[in-house]
Amino acid sequence: MDHSVMNKNQAGENFKREFSGTLDDAEELVRMTADQTGEQVAAARRKITQSLSQARQELQRMQMQATETARRAAYGVDDYVHTNPWKTLGFAALLGVVVGLLITRRDH
Repeated sequence: MDHSVMNKNQAGENFKREFSGTLDDAEELVRMTADQTGEQVAAARRKITQSLSQARQELQRMQMQATETARRAAYGVDDYVHTNPWKTLGFAALLGVVVGLLITRRDH
C-alpha cells in the first residue's frame, strides 16, 4: 500500500479517535452537571446535548462516506485489473525492477 494512503488512513483514524474522545468528554461534562439546577443550566445542557448528537451523526456520516469512497476506488482498481491484466502485470513487473534497482543502489 502507498505510504501516502497509509498516512491518510492513519490521520483519519487519529482524527476520528480524537473527535470521538472530545465528544465523550463533553457528554461526561453534561452528565456531571445533571444535578445542577436553573433554567440557564438546563437550556445549556439541552443545547450541548443536541450539538453532541449532531456531531456524532456527522462523524458517522463522514465515516460512511469515506468507506463508500474506498469501496468505489477498490472496485475501480479491480475492474481495471480484470479489464487490462497484461498492462497490470507489466506495470507490476516494472515497479518490481525499479524497487529492486533502488534497493541495490542504496546498499552500495
